[in-house]
Amino acid sequence: MDIGIVSSRYAKALLKYASAHGQSEEVFEAIKVLRDSFLKVPRLKVALGDPLLSADKQYRLLHVACGQSNSTCVQEFFRLVIKNRRVAVMPFIVTSYIEAYRTQKNMVLCKLTVPAKPKDETVSRLKQIVKRKTHKDVDFALTIDPSIIGGFIIEYNSQCLDASVAGRLRELRKQIV
Repeated sequence: MDIGIVSSRYAKALLKYASAHGQSEEVFEAIKVLRDSFLKVPRLKVALGDPLLSADKQYRLLHVACGQSNSTCVQEFFRLVIKNRRVAVMPFIVTSYIEAYRTQKNMVLCKLTVPAKPKDETVSRLKQIVKRKTHKDVDFALTIDPSIIGGFIIEYNSQCLDASVAGRLRELRKQIV
């Protein structure tokens, strides 16, 4: 069976199960932490795919990688995935779940890049602007990148607004050359 189909089915089943148990937000947060763990620790995927790793150790790895979520839905889901020997496709299941959750909740991913941690009011105002433009709830991903010097870069729905000092300097350099 195709990895995309498998991951999509598991993700939709988890979403349905979590929604039925009133834990969809908690599961979403745990799954985002797990996604970040897969991105930050590439060896995690390799370790989980090791056939010599016991089911108990696979479960503990997943549990720690998702921020030790207390959600019973997450814990039962991990046991199901391990039992059915689908741990190798877990990174794809995670991605599919996040997409399915955002679709169900009518959310848009908005990436904000700033040189330093912004004030909460600033983030709130930017969320409201994006919400007004897209007519969707906003799932904010904040990245701190000192190389942009000042200002911000905001990306959503394949649109990008570069209001950074580094962006302005690039534009100036192009005009001069």
